[in-house]
Amino acid sequence: MTAVGTGRYERSARFWLRAYPPRWRRLHGDEALAVLLDLAPGPDGAGVPRGIGAREAWGLVRAGWALRRREHPPLGRWLLYRLFDARLPARYWWWVADDIHGALYPWRVTTTGLGTAVAIFYGWPVLAQVLFSQDVTRPDLWLILVWCGTFLVGGLLFRRSHVARAWRKHVLDGNIPVDTPDPPRTAGA
Repeated sequence: MTAVGTGRYERSARFWLRAYPPRWRRLHGDEALAVLLDLAPGPDGAGVPRGIGAREAWGLVRAGWALRRREHPPLGRWLLYRLFDARLPARYWWWVADDIHGALYPWRVTTTGLGTAVAIFYGWPVLAQVLFSQDVTRPDLWLILVWCGTFLVGGLLFRRSHVARAWRKHVLDGNIPVDTPDPPRTAGA
């Protein structure tokens, strides 16, 4: 196979291997890529293969998603982790480490805080009416916008500290065996 075809096929294989969790790709990605390159079809009369075929790509995506689904915590525990930053059982610690290493982790933390603030602003008047039979007025729109803006700017300014705090709480204090030499990454940093 020519170098051009190998490069194109390798890029295609790397793209479809992204269906697997990052930790799995760090540990087994080179081996899986080598197997895919060994099994690559040779050039025939039509020329160089353009990339992985649809069946092979679907097989990689299906297997990668199945592995992600097996490692993912159940909905209840996942909601506790997302909304209240609760620790997950040891079975899911690797998933948490991958989640914290993810590029979108600081944005998810900010969005969760923002969603909680909006729920409080809009939910408090209804809850006060139901529980206490009091007519509590909803805050003005400008106050809600200032509050939301504060959450967004805080999430932007403190994204590294969000990641570092989560890493300390869930990974280092959770006694997870850390086998990755990479420090936690942040989005855009």
